[in-house]
Amino acid sequence: EEGVKYAENFNKDQAILQQQKAAVDTFCRPNAQNHDSCVRDKAVKPKVTLSSVKQAGGNHPAVLMCSAYEFYPEKIKVSWLRDGKLMTTDVTSTMEMSNGN
Repeated sequence: EEGVKYAENFNKDQAILQQQKAAVDTFCRPNAQNHDSCVRDKAVKPKVTLSSVKQAGGNHPAVLMCSAYEFYPEKIKVSWLRDGKLMTTDVTSTMEMSNGN
């Protein structure tokens, strides 16, 4: 309730509104651009694990599973190679897991 009262008073005071609008251009936008580039320009290589997993009821006794974790930016490309050649058949993939990895 107290916060609502403060908001109503600030919103009624044109001088405060003008000061805040001026601060957006003099302080907020320049700092946001500075901080944005500090974050966006950084990349974190994925942590990758490769394991052999027995497939329940599958045609093969085991399959290779590759998992990538803790990388930035969020888009990566994972490819399977056999003898240096890109594999396009017998390959499946999943989307991002619910925990963000």
